[in-house]
Amino acid sequence: DPQTTEERRVLMRSVNPAYIPRNYLVEEIITAAVEDQDYAPFEAVLQVLMNPYGEQVGAERYGALPPESETAYRTFCGT
Repeated sequence: DPQTTEERRVLMRSVNPAYIPRNYLVEEIITAAVEDQDYAPFEAVLQVLMNPYGEQVGAERYGALPPESETAYRTFCGT
């Protein structure tokens, strides 16, 4: 491979988002909206996901690995 490690890293970051809507976060957003009519979590994640490839100060939570309790999270049809 003629690319350097740094060139590969830059290329990977250009096509792999830094922030993704992990299932447990989506569940939190839905719960806040449905149970509390609180749409602030949705608005916050929406702002982050408008630019998922660029690093964003304050958005670390959305780029972090899920907590151990959420690594085996499963969804089902209709969720």
